Amino acid sequence: MNQPTLLADPAAIEIDAYIPNSDSITIRVYATQAKAFCPSCAQPSSSLKSRYVRSLADLPWHGVAVGLELHTRKFRCRNDVCHRKVFCERLPQVAASYARRTVRLKEVTALLGFALGGRAGSRAAVKLKLSASKDTVLRLIRLSAVRQTTEDKSPVKILGVDDFAFKRGERYGTILVDLEKHQPIDLLPDRKSGSLQAWLAIHPAVKIISRDRASAYATGARLGAPDAVQIADRFHLLKNLLDGFEKFLSRQQPALLKASQTVFHPLDVDGVFKQSVEQVSSPTIAQNLVIGQKKAQLREREQRFKVVKKLHRAEVPVLTIARRLRMSRNTVKKFIASDSFPMRRQNTPRFSPIHRFLPHLRQRWAEGERSSRALWQEIRAQGYPGAEVTLRHFMQKWRVATAAEVEAHAVTKASPGRSPSVRQVKWLLFSPEKRKRKWEQQFADELCRQSTEIDAAQKLVTKFHTMLSDRQPGQLQHWLERARDSGIGEFVWFANGVEQDRKAVEAAFEQEWNQGQVEGNVNRLKLLKRQMYGRAKFDLLRARVLHQG
Repeated sequence: MNQPTLLADPAAIEIDAYIPNSDSITIRVYATQAKAFCPSCAQPSSSLKSRYVRSLADLPWHGVAVGLELHTRKFRCRNDVCHRKVFCERLPQVAASYARRTVRLKEVTALLGFALGGRAGSRAAVKLKLSASKDTVLRLIRLSAVRQTTEDKSPVKILGVDDFAFKRGERYGTILVDLEKHQPIDLLPDRKSGSLQAWLAIHPAVKIISRDRASAYATGARLGAPDAVQIADRFHLLKNLLDGFEKFLSRQQPALLKASQTVFHPLDVDGVFKQSVEQVSSPTIAQNLVIGQKKAQLREREQRFKVVKKLHRAEVPVLTIARRLRMSRNTVKKFIASDSFPMRRQNTPRFSPIHRFLPHLRQRWAEGERSSRALWQEIRAQGYPGAEVTLRHFMQKWRVATAAEVEAHAVTKASPGRSPSVRQVKWLLFSPEKRKRKWEQQFADELCRQSTEIDAAQKLVTKFHTMLSDRQPGQLQHWLERARDSGIGEFVWFANGVEQDRKAVEAAFEQEWNQGQVEGNVNRLKLLKRQMYGRAKFDLLRARVLHQG
């Protein structure tokens, strides 16, 4: 019974019989080509010499393994000058020479490998009755990658370049993306300028190169494609400026503290609301222990700050300092950028609606009322907007504490919020639309009022953002002059960097291309790298990244 739809190449083979087994099905098929072509001289031949049988694994059917019993033939080559006298019949749509699985089974197995990797792909293949080991899966991935590399591809005109980490802080590679086709086209084993230069030399069709602010990529692009237009990514430009702005704010701790005191502690002047240390008349042993631990931690952190400064003056690299002191690189960089020891953000007292009803609650508590439900109903009638559970949690302290501790708890835990961190201050100054609460607007205004330097820095940042959003390259020169005249080290450094990369920055204002899709491909690469647990070689990672299923 002939059913061509079940066959890989109905024009070359036909079904003769189905042979059921205990756990599989064998399909007997015969080759039906009238003639075959010699693989050496490509001359057709119909001179049959003999027949032979090949056993091939094929795609499963309804979860049952399927095998092909392929009856094929050998032919005589009638070309007198050909060195090959006898050749086997080729069936390229069915199976490759010497293969033990069909072409379509090979492609499906490779697809599992590209999607899942070696071990995971092998486990999935076994469940699907494809029967492939992890080594087979990896071999098929590499064979498919070689075939993709040798295939002719259309030239790349608009290129996106970015780096990725093999091991963060130590070893990096480069990903190249065709921005027109929205797909990665190659990986480089490092992020050196020479590697990019060599790649561009063999791809002369590149006309536009989008990149981040890395100097290595700028040099490689300039040497490898001198006529190409380089575009500095707008996101990285703004990020570099905001990073400098944050470093500048981290050096303005006195101004931040003064603005915080003005906005968050207005009642301290009238004596209505004091710090918890003044409220607690007899601190408990536990409180003294906590205070002692915090002081010890502060002394240890201050000592680390001094050691970091000393090592930095000795020109020890940041990564070496971080490893030697077992600190994060960000903390080391923060210490290096700070002129004085950066104090950590302290929790400030917060107000709560319960605070207004404390006299009534104390009176009812003294009268013996212990039901939080009853007390909540009483103060709710007086205008308390909170939930019963909030009052219940608040009064839990009263059940286990003395009257003095209750008073301290009422004052220190009832709150309007904490003093904002440097990062929060950065976003409050940079994005006025984020100031959704009254204190945020008050804090930003107070900070700019008290410090003319912070006010100038905030105006520079917002002006640059406006220029970048509205594409105003004509105002760039004036902004650079203002940044240098400000005397703020971080802004002077940023302006000098922009001047060195002036053409690429101006192109960022004018061109539409950016690094968005490149960053998306880097994110996909990270996922693939983590699936392989960092044990796969570069060629396998490259094959999986470049594969377009």
